[in-house]
Amino acid sequence: MAAHPSLVLAVTIALAAVLCAISIADFRRQIIPDGLNLALAGIGLAYQMATEADGLPVHILFAAATFAAAWLIRRGHFLMTGRIGLGLGDVKMLAAAACWISPLLLPVLLFIASASALLFVGGQVVAAGPAAAKARVAFGPFIAIGLGCSWALEQFAGLDMGLL
Repeated sequence: MAAHPSLVLAVTIALAAVLCAISIADFRRQIIPDGLNLALAGIGLAYQMATEADGLPVHILFAAATFAAAWLIRRGHFLMTGRIGLGLGDVKMLAAAACWISPLLLPVLLFIASASALLFVGGQVVAAGPAAAKARVAFGPFIAIGLGCSWALEQFAGLDMGLL
C-alpha cells in the first residue's frame, strides 16, 4: 500500500526534527539521549504500522539484528584495541534507524554515514593538522545524514527495493 503524500511529508518533517536534535546533542556532548533514540524508533515503527502493518515484524527483527550486529562490532573493537570506538548511543541509533528503511538499504546508510564521517575527519586534519585525526568524533550526525539520504532514496526516488 502506498503511503499518502501528506503522511510521508509529516513523517519526513518529524524525522528531520529528531535527526537535527540528535546531531546537535551528539556534537555538543558526544551523547545521544535515549529519549531521542526512542522517538526515532517510535516514529519509524508508527509509520511502518500505518503504511504496512504486515511488514512490522520484519522491521522489528531487522532493528534487533542491527542492534546485535552493531553491538558485536563495538565489543570486538573494544576487545582488540582496549578503546570504545562506537558509542552505545550510536548502536541504539543504528537500531532505531533500521525501523525507517528497507533492510536492503542499510549498506547505503552505513556507506553514506562512514564516507561523510571520513570526509569530516579529513577536513579536520587539513584545517587543524594531523593531531585532529586522533580526536573523538561524534558519529550520530553522520548516521543522521545516512538515514536521511536512505529515507529520501526510498520514499522520493522510489528505491524501496520491493522487499516488504
